[in-house]
Amino acid sequence: MHSSVRPEVVLFLTTLDLSHPDRTRPYHRDGRPFTRAERDLLVTFTPEEKAAAIAQIQLEDEWQRELDEMKDAFVDLLMKYFAKLPKGSVVSDAVAIMTDEDYAEFERLAEIVTAEDTLEFRALYEGS
Repeated sequence: MHSSVRPEVVLFLTTLDLSHPDRTRPYHRDGRPFTRAERDLLVTFTPEEKAAAIAQIQLEDEWQRELDEMKDAFVDLLMKYFAKLPKGSVVSDAVAIMTDEDYAEFERLAEIVTAEDTLEFRALYEGS
């Protein structure tokens, strides 16, 4: 059975900025206006594509909430140790006095909370 959901339409729906001040045309959330071809495709969305876009947006929101919680936990973990160190201490100073359990958590969280920045850096600077 052929799917009636077109991924490109779902993508456009998930990037649509519904709060953009210019109400005369649609914009992507990054501020770019939709091209005429994108607009022409966007207005043809089906109920199934709308449902798929809503589901995707919900997944992205949940992922962002979880990531924010992990970032907060990472900062809280570091601050627990910075509170024991003199002013001007750096992360490596905090890591040096961590318990084995906290160090394992630090390693786990560091990989997660820095992944997005690493991917952005690689996209911007690798191969240039």
